[in-house]
Amino acid sequence: MIDLHYWTTPNGHKITMFLEETALKYKIFPVNIGKGDQFKPEFLAIAPNNRIPALVDHEPKGGGKPISIFESGAMLLYLAEKTGQ
Repeated sequence: MIDLHYWTTPNGHKITMFLEETALKYKIFPVNIGKGDQFKPEFLAIAPNNRIPALVDHEPKGGGKPISIFESGAMLLYLAEKTGQ
């Protein structure tokens, strides 16, 4: 399962489209950037650059501990490698 920390921005939509197209299981956690949610400590633990989107993959390829990824380009590369698509 992937936790997607997201707000309705073009970069956020890129990730949801990829997740939908590859049928990966995910759950959205809204990060209201208009209210400053991106500066909350719990979000900064996932994305220290305080920008959305960010994700936590609880089932990384090859197993292991959950992994946090931020920056939409890095997230797309990670998900492409994970799915082979």
